[in-house]
Amino acid sequence: MSEGKMRVAIIGAGPSGVDAALACRERGWEVDVYERAPRAAAAIRDWGHVRMFTPWEMNRSARMDEALAGAGVAIPDGGAPPTGAEFAAQLIDPLLDTPALDGAVHLGCEVLEIARAGLSKEQEIATDARAARHFRLILRQDGTERAAVADAVIDATGTEFAAGPLGDGGVAAPGERSLAARIRRRIPDLPAESESFAGRTTLVAGTGHSAQTAIAGLADVVAASPGTRVVWVSRSADPDWGSPVDDPLPDRAALAARAGEVASGAVGGIEFLGGLSVHGLALAGAGIDVQLDGTPGPRTVRVDEVVSLTGSRADASLYRQLQVHECYATGAPIKLSAQLLGDAAGDCLSQPEHGPELLRNPEPGFFIIGAKSYGRAPSYLMRTGFGQAEGVVALLARDLAAVGA
Repeated sequence: MSEGKMRVAIIGAGPSGVDAALACRERGWEVDVYERAPRAAAAIRDWGHVRMFTPWEMNRSARMDEALAGAGVAIPDGGAPPTGAEFAAQLIDPLLDTPALDGAVHLGCEVLEIARAGLSKEQEIATDARAARHFRLILRQDGTERAAVADAVIDATGTEFAAGPLGDGGVAAPGERSLAARIRRRIPDLPAESESFAGRTTLVAGTGHSAQTAIAGLADVVAASPGTRVVWVSRSADPDWGSPVDDPLPDRAALAARAGEVASGAVGGIEFLGGLSVHGLALAGAGIDVQLDGTPGPRTVRVDEVVSLTGSRADASLYRQLQVHECYATGAPIKLSAQLLGDAAGDCLSQPEHGPELLRNPEPGFFIIGAKSYGRAPSYLMRTGFGQAEGVVALLARDLAAVGA
């Protein structure tokens, strides 16, 4: 660490990671953003056909606006909320081309593991001696592995959308692994993919906004293609559709209303089964037999397609050699998670500001920000990540000043 400067490694080139990189560059620090995908904002591009609930002004930081304006690039604004693809193409991609991030982002470069140089996980527990050692990152790019060092690490890798299993209790159901290639774990791009579902029977699992979006699209396929059938399975008998009374986000409110309407049986061809979990899957000729069980009792449905939209999960394997304190319930950093569990009754728009101190770990200089910092808590907003990036970089600056003093 040179006097007054810091080398920061940021993992993930999504919105939080990009904003954190801009904050580091503002302070004149060395920063490297490692993104394993060939393009930035890869997780958002996975659902690029889906429109966000929040408008443009809630999906940009002031720092992003400054970087674009300084480069003479138009700031995306106004109109309908962007789709994931529009967000990536109109905001994230142009930001990577600005002088503010010149040479900072390494695409197609995967961080395999992070360690503390010269120390294993159980040594120097939360001590100054541990803080004095730099981080060591093992990288892989174009099939070649190498090591890099950093004074601080910010994990902004987000959550893995496809990680949510189908089975009862949040684990994979018997047969789920062997039939993995037959299970869709992304929101279908309807109507572009309508031919894959028309005239066939599809099982959709989950009741969150992703599942609701899929159901709304499939309802249109059912209406346009006689013989199309959808079995919609929910672990909850009476789901909360995730839209508060007088919802200020009209698109979210409309989706929740549509989901409730479909679940009530208003759309012929779509059957909602509440209070049931998937207990097994088995190949049945060209189809799949899905075994369900729960309050209504067991039943088996034969389907052609399975769409699992049961939630995302964070990957903690990156920092298994670091001293990270995670909540046993949410998987988020323990201090923030305790606060989130206390705020659980609130909507994402009413979440209070959480200071960066809640993101501190026993591992000095290591922070988790963005969607990953919320673990399984559903109340994360993109603007939350921007606030975290600002707070964490300011915290690192204070720590750096204290060392210099």
